[in-house]
Amino acid sequence: MAPDGTKVTMRKQKRRTGFPIWIEDEGLSFFLAFLVLIAVFVPMVHLSRPGRIGLDTIFALMLVSGAIATIRHRTLLYLIVVVTALEFTADLIMEFNPTLRHWGLDTALKISGMAILVVMTLKHTFRPGPISVHRVMGGVAAYLLVGLTFAFGYQLLLEERPLAIHFQSPLAETLAGEPRPLVYFSFSTLTSVTYGDAYPVHRIARSLTMAEALIGQLYPSILIATLVGMSLQARSGGGLSP
Repeated sequence: MAPDGTKVTMRKQKRRTGFPIWIEDEGLSFFLAFLVLIAVFVPMVHLSRPGRIGLDTIFALMLVSGAIATIRHRTLLYLIVVVTALEFTADLIMEFNPTLRHWGLDTALKISGMAILVVMTLKHTFRPGPISVHRVMGGVAAYLLVGLTFAFGYQLLLEERPLAIHFQSPLAETLAGEPRPLVYFSFSTLTSVTYGDAYPVHRIARSLTMAEALIGQLYPSILIATLVGMSLQARSGGGLSP
């Protein structure tokens, strides 16, 4: 049996990101803070051009902090950084040249980056080992990431099918290509809170909302059951050790 010092060294050698663990833990806290900021405050704020650029900056910082907190392989970390840089550049280009917005390049890059982070956050949360507060925050972050990923999925759909989702408010319908009403619509669907002020019309939108509603119903129970099971397993294993 290898001594404890050797085990620690081996674990450190397996880490590929080059960031100390305390930076990754702090990064997870910043990651969750950025997600809460986008999910809660974006729907209530009217976004002018400086506001949209600020939101794009916050979104880019969210992706980078999430990558630092959850990704252990240097290559994949660099991939997220490159995708984030391309996404931020595309946002700026389309902000000053709205005629290119119908291509949906910036939205597609957002979805790609968040989809990778959802997988890596879940992998980080459910990795073997004792349950800590950072693991719980990782589970919450993955849940919020799912809602934001679907929000930009709806935005990509509306860029191709502007009437795919019906909004009761005429103002909201004119802003359907922006994230503000879609973040609200996405999290209303994810949490199964239906106020009747927006509903899907297009068949793809209906399929997306059904998938998101199912995830919203199943994810919390699966997350709690898995973390509780892992915690009990870790305690029982610790009790058997000398």
